[in-house]
Amino acid sequence: MIGRRKSPDGMPFRLYERIGKFKVSYGYKLPDGTWHFRLTAGVNNPEAVAAIRREAISRAEALNGNSVAVGTTEALIKKYFAWQNSMPVDSEMRKATITLDENVVESKNLVKVFGKTSPEDIRPKDIYGYLSARAALGAPSKANKEIALLSAVLEYGRRLGELEDNPCRGIKYNKTKPRQKYVGPHEVDMMMATARVHGGSYLILALCLYTAYLTVSRPTEMRTLARQNVKPGLGIEIAIGKRKAGQAQRTKLIHWSPALKATVDEALALQRIPGIYVFANSSGQVYTRSGFNTILTRLMKHCEAKAKADGTDFVRFTLADMRPTAVTDRMDGGDTHITDATGHSDGRMVAKVYDRRKVKTAKATK
Repeated sequence: MIGRRKSPDGMPFRLYERIGKFKVSYGYKLPDGTWHFRLTAGVNNPEAVAAIRREAISRAEALNGNSVAVGTTEALIKKYFAWQNSMPVDSEMRKATITLDENVVESKNLVKVFGKTSPEDIRPKDIYGYLSARAALGAPSKANKEIALLSAVLEYGRRLGELEDNPCRGIKYNKTKPRQKYVGPHEVDMMMATARVHGGSYLILALCLYTAYLTVSRPTEMRTLARQNVKPGLGIEIAIGKRKAGQAQRTKLIHWSPALKATVDEALALQRIPGIYVFANSSGQVYTRSGFNTILTRLMKHCEAKAKADGTDFVRFTLADMRPTAVTDRMDGGDTHITDATGHSDGRMVAKVYDRRKVKTAKATK
């Protein structure tokens, strides 16, 4: 007989994850307490860890009677991800790794609603019903992304000959308002001061957010920032997270400033288990997006409580808010190398999405 999990870890019933100093293992425990199977990989090999995790979950789901039925939308979604992951990283048909990681999360809601349905049975009215329901729950933008993923999956189904028409074609997505949050200097100071009081993971995350601001970087670029990206005497070399199909991997080098050097040095000094990541969790691994956001939400609550006690203003922000805030501050300061700092090939996206200045100034011609 097995006991209740000490803490929820998202694993299927009877499947357990163990992260050691050198090894990561996944094992399925039978009712009599013996292991039906155990899969192991080295901690320093994230690709192998991801592979055994997928295999362990698949085998556990089959043992639990939760294997995916053939011919369902859930089965097609699994085929789609297997197809994407099987292609070379530089293939023009393969999505960027950062996008695929986001898609895996987005697919969970799709599976809940359409998973047991045959792709051929999905109608445009079902798509609109999904968009409306998710919008009513306060997630209109996420619903749009999820349906865009469903459209890609169904288009792949057409490629395989599993359906004739893609019901997502011609769908009008939810209207959304672009996020306009600008993180003020006092809010950054409040975050850092509060994180230092609580320490531990709170301080690691705060340093990650501040580094994202200093390097004008995307959330995933910061969460997965490796020690090898830290170049002594130069700065931080960051692989640009997104790129167009067929475009070679590009990097940007952010030269050291006193603030950036001090922030990175402090983050590295805080690591309990020296690993390959700059902002690692207590096991030396990358924070999952959900784990990162859970701790950050708690930090934001502490900041709100401190601001209320001090009688000052404070509005919550996220890791994703640091990039547009950095762009706004740099453009306000007249930075002429903003596209190099963001990693974009031109300034149109920067001006359209990231520039959040409410007042723009310019000198008179005469």
